[in-house]
Amino acid sequence: MSSSFDALILGGGAAGLMCAIEAGKRGRRVAVLEHADRLGKKILISGGGRCNFTNLYCGPENFLPRIRTSRSQH
Repeated sequence: MSSSFDALILGGGAAGLMCAIEAGKRGRRVAVLEHADRLGKKILISGGGRCNFTNLYCGPENFLPRIRTSRSQH
């Protein structure tokens, strides 16, 4: 069996799936290669399994530890 594709996407994560969707919208035949047992599996990790992409709390204060400098102590 032989198949031909216009695009080969390596990785079935969020970026790979988005790329495949956009290529498909443009009429391209797309194949997605993923080493996990199913496409998009890691996407479920984000948002506590609810796939929450709202980014309500994406400021640096929610990701970087608060570091006290000598200036901030005075």
